[in-house]
Amino acid sequence: MFLRSPRKTSVLIAPVLFTLALLPTIPAPAAQALPKCCVWRVTNAKAPFYLVGSIHALSKKDYPLPAPYEIALKDSGRLLFEFDPTQHAEFEAKFAAAAKYPPGQDLRSKIHPELFAWLKQNMVAVNVDPRRGKRSRVEGFDGPLGYKPWWIAQHLFDTSTYRSASASHGLDNYLVDGAKKSGKEIAGLESVDEHVAVLGGLSDRDGEIILRDALTRPKNGPAEFNRMLKAWRRGDTAALGAGDAQLRREAPWIAARFVDNRNIKWIPRIEAELKSGKSTAIVAGALHFCGPNSVVKLLEKRGYKIEQL
Repeated sequence: MFLRSPRKTSVLIAPVLFTLALLPTIPAPAAQALPKCCVWRVTNAKAPFYLVGSIHALSKKDYPLPAPYEIALKDSGRLLFEFDPTQHAEFEAKFAAAAKYPPGQDLRSKIHPELFAWLKQNMVAVNVDPRRGKRSRVEGFDGPLGYKPWWIAQHLFDTSTYRSASASHGLDNYLVDGAKKSGKEIAGLESVDEHVAVLGGLSDRDGEIILRDALTRPKNGPAEFNRMLKAWRRGDTAALGAGDAQLRREAPWIAARFVDNRNIKWIPRIEAELKSGKSTAIVAGALHFCGPNSVVKLLEKRGYKIEQL
């Protein structure tokens, strides 16, 4: 799962916008000289093989990237993301559909009455032009009634508040653009339907837990975002994993749904890529490479030797 963005109490109702010749693998001494970041290399693979931890929203100020990200891109002929980014239009349509209740149902009967009353009293909806990312008009909270709790929770922030971070500048988009320019293969670890179901398949009860979690987060959002960004840049997986600790304590089954269960499901696909002999980079949210059930640890248990660059 991607690093969850910090939030503030305003609701944005908008669609979510989260070389032909292969270069030789860099020698081990050069790799050791690089600063650590969220890039790992499988050293006993048949061909260059990288694991790349992503933050899906960044700003122009975050570039240039630490060298290992560029090395992983240049050294890989094939990039696998959480889902195939070339199917983004299909994902957007299905994700938006999954976020809405069917006709005749709305939020009022799906969450605790006291929570709904608080939302109605304290929050407004801001419509955004998805093509330009600009606010168009503010309306009452009645506007989002047709949306599910997890969708509202995912929009309790305005990324412009956090160093102009956006998905357009995120690591995924950067790597996709680089792969396309160089004629590299692009694929996904999950189908579009599987990726939509991570959030879209949440029960109303679990969706309300996600919403409450978003509302009770500390108000020092920008500082927390910067802390997580710095941890990502220096490859500090312990600090990154701590950012998800609250949800793991309060709703471990949801945290597992977002990260651990998906890691386990991905391993056979990743191992098939390892055995293919193709130079490859696996790109997923940085949390997938943190903790005892990370992709890194699961591969090591299968005998793969992995070094952090």
